[in-house]
Amino acid sequence: MKRLFGVLLAVLLSLSIVSGAWAVGTASVTDVKKVYVLTQVKRVVITITWVDDNAGTTLAINPATYQIQGWYLYSAETNPSNVTAPTDNYDITLIDADGLDIAGGVLMNRDTANTELVNIGTATHGYPIIRGPFTFTLSGNAVVGGTGTCILTFVSD
Repeated sequence: MKRLFGVLLAVLLSLSIVSGAWAVGTASVTDVKKVYVLTQVKRVVITITWVDDNAGTTLAINPATYQIQGWYLYSAETNPSNVTAPTDNYDITLIDADGLDIAGGVLMNRDTANTELVNIGTATHGYPIIRGPFTFTLSGNAVVGGTGTCILTFVSD
């Protein structure tokens, strides 16, 4: 009986792995642009491209890599793929070391078909300062292979 149980468990595990039931998405920084004004960098635009397999996608961002430590997160643009769009109302968060969404929740409920642009700052709280590493997290997508981009703009002052 133990041997039969062991064989059945092995078969189920292999089927789950082959079918992608435990697959996770991938995300990477695919473009970084620096905007200069009178020889000084005033904006850094980081494009994150993602493919989600309905299990969530994360990407750690180290501000030192892009020289944005102490800068302000100004805006975010989300672009779902027109080939394999994610589920409508998928969510993106940018979680810092303290567990705070530095985007302030404005990247929740993204559209499945349209590009959306949001300014991050509010009249009450201003624009968040990038104090350290943060994690890009995509959730709420049920489409295996759903793809898109998130373009983050940072300003120095």
